[in-house]
Amino acid sequence: MEIRQLEALMAIVTSGSVTAAGRLLGRSQPVVSRQISDLEHELGFILFTRTRPTITLTPQGEDFYQEVRSVLADLQQLEARAQDIAAGQTRPLRILVTADLAHGILPDVLARVDGAHPVFQQKLLIEEVLHESVGSALIEGRADIGLSNLPIDYEQCRTHWCGQAPCMLALPMNHPLAEQSVIRLESLGNTDVITLLGRYRMRYHLTNALVRATEGYPRRHIEASSQFAVVSMVRAGLGVALIDPFTAQGARLDGVAVRPIDVQIPYMVGVVSHQNRRLPDEALRLIEGLRTYMLSSVPHFVETGIDGLPSHATCGSRGT
Repeated sequence: MEIRQLEALMAIVTSGSVTAAGRLLGRSQPVVSRQISDLEHELGFILFTRTRPTITLTPQGEDFYQEVRSVLADLQQLEARAQDIAAGQTRPLRILVTADLAHGILPDVLARVDGAHPVFQQKLLIEEVLHESVGSALIEGRADIGLSNLPIDYEQCRTHWCGQAPCMLALPMNHPLAEQSVIRLESLGNTDVITLLGRYRMRYHLTNALVRATEGYPRRHIEASSQFAVVSMVRAGLGVALIDPFTAQGARLDGVAVRPIDVQIPYMVGVVSHQNRRLPDEALRLIEGLRTYMLSSVPHFVETGIDGLPSHATCGSRGT
């Protein structure tokens, strides 16, 4: 099995055809076809279903492709790291973070931890990602740790700590219900609601809870693509919204009232990494700093196991 064969596989999947893959790689179409044919012969199974003009992966091809992505990503990281070593640079600390945690939690923790002991030596890389891409990005070697809402559906990932806090209701400051200390969702009646697009699991969780609570009432429904867009629309008086407690920590909330609700809707977050990669000391300090911040600063945050049950000792497959 040769790297050039794996590159040919990746190029075909990326570009959608053998001809386009050849252009992408600077190889002729017959060369790319032969490399794939040789690879299939060596593997003992067919990678692609060839139905002109399209070419699609077989189920076995899809499984193999996922492995190839990880291997080639590691090689790319190796090449980049070799260049850094040659230039005398230390390895950057790389963090993946979801939007709900990127704008309030992470900056505050970085400032606290770095003030006591530097979090990184020369370079820190922070990438804001969707929850659904955290696990695959860690497996592909794109980051050292991920700070994300949970769970992460990858066995190769380990959870260092995790915990949850209840979601809250955001409503315009002048809304009649803003005077209440705890809001019953049923009291929303025909109030217009604003939710996140429900194509992702955690977003669906929040959306479904709010829509169910106002079911049977004549009301309008706005869907937005980000939590911060949702908060901005609440501020403008367009409706009310359920928000996670971590966005509530970091979002600009002037003109917005955030209140507890009578229904417990937990929102779980944690820090994960690849189970087979050793983390630098800086990453371990940051992981513990994030945990300490959550316990001390996020209202009603409770450390749990990955099953959501409260934990006073270890958390899931917590490790260092």
